[in-house]
Amino acid sequence: MKTIIINIVLCAMLCTMVACDSWLDTTPPSQVPEEDQFDNEFGFRQALIGCYIGMADVDLYGKQLTWYSVEMQSGQYTIHTQAQVYAMGTYQYTTERALAVLGSVWQKAYNVIANANNALKFIDKRQGVLDPVSYRMIKGELLAIRGMLHFDLMRLYGYGNLANRTDKSTRLTIPYVTDYDKEMTLQQTYDKTIELVIKDLTDALELLDDEPITGKHPEDYYDALNDDGFFNDRTFRLNYFAVKALLARMYMWEGSNASIALARQEALDVIREGERLGLYQWITTDVVSTDPIHSTEHITSLNIPAFTDRLSDYFLYNFLEGTEYNAIKLSEGGLGNIYYETGTGENADYRMEKLFFRNSNGSYTPLKLAQDRSSGYLKLNRMPLIRLPEMYLIVAESYLRGANIDLTEAVSYLKTLREKRSNYIDISGYTRDELLTCLMNEYRREFLCEGVSFFYFKRIGTADIPNSTVGMSDEKYLWPYPAIEREMGRVQ
Repeated sequence: MKTIIINIVLCAMLCTMVACDSWLDTTPPSQVPEEDQFDNEFGFRQALIGCYIGMADVDLYGKQLTWYSVEMQSGQYTIHTQAQVYAMGTYQYTTERALAVLGSVWQKAYNVIANANNALKFIDKRQGVLDPVSYRMIKGELLAIRGMLHFDLMRLYGYGNLANRTDKSTRLTIPYVTDYDKEMTLQQTYDKTIELVIKDLTDALELLDDEPITGKHPEDYYDALNDDGFFNDRTFRLNYFAVKALLARMYMWEGSNASIALARQEALDVIREGERLGLYQWITTDVVSTDPIHSTEHITSLNIPAFTDRLSDYFLYNFLEGTEYNAIKLSEGGLGNIYYETGTGENADYRMEKLFFRNSNGSYTPLKLAQDRSSGYLKLNRMPLIRLPEMYLIVAESYLRGANIDLTEAVSYLKTLREKRSNYIDISGYTRDELLTCLMNEYRREFLCEGVSFFYFKRIGTADIPNSTVGMSDEKYLWPYPAIEREMGRVQ
């Protein structure tokens, strides 16, 4: 009989993940048969939150796929040759440390996918044990998790620059696993993988259509279901608007004119509905010092208990140069390269003014993920997965690429973001190429420590990443499959 292995430590973390502590008062046994695990709504809730805990693991969005390996590949940082991340940061995928990362990310991602698939296998069979609203929300989030992880596996272990490739219908990429069994899942082509991601996300969107964050029902509509707080703070989950944002990312990654238009519409929906419902508030220059992670701009994020413990060996202040090999830092020239053309004095971009600590050795430590309780920081232990500014950049880019070029509209969305960061330099007379450079620089400025810029560079096939001395190519952008996958016949 198959069993679900439940990590007791992770179960203790569940309470923090959902911002409540009542629905896990009873600790489950360490091994629960499937037939019993999914015999009631609690079991499905537990399985869903277990997936989020897996996503917050150091091998996924709790480190490697956000502020560490992927971020270091964006070329913005000074990486010591003895740093743990040096091999990944310089695209040396055959080294022992890089191979370990490549294997652990792959394994952990498919482990979370397997857990989601296991719950999905039962949720329709046992639909009667769930409240109809809970059924829709839990199934919708499970599908969104499966779609997101496959999408990011394709973005990492597959080729980028798909808009300029002619073999998307024949070249194979990752296996798209939708069943919970021991059979080997065959690889799919890029076109088929994209189709499967979009199906999972659009199915999720339909199921999440009336969840709390959409405002379609009064707050008390969910009271009977939420007396334990399970559905609180939807920005910690793959909510309705987070799925729309993922679709916007997916369509931009595919890159055809039709997909760019679809990406624009999804991003605009997030922007306009978010504004109408008051879901997101721009962080201002007077608030950023106590909320450097820009928590009120999060469309979706993960709660990572004791996040400080993960960060403390990397984000160092006034450290001794040459001994703290793992320190995450930018050089003065590197910081200036990112933040040139951003104003001075009262009009200086606050991201440069407020989000870096200048060390005595002249390097700069990012403050975005700082967890300094003594300084009154808000929203600790929070790692964003998607933030509102990305939607503005997607809309702006959609007017700079594709079939409907409109420089005025592109300027409008870029200008909004820049002015929210205290950058009032006029870009209204920029050419299309100048605006594309402006767009790229906003990705670099806005998403330091979040792992977003690398995916942007890979998506458009940038040969020369600004600030980097390494010339980029498919071989450097492409994360190789773990050795065991190649031995099983997987091809890239």
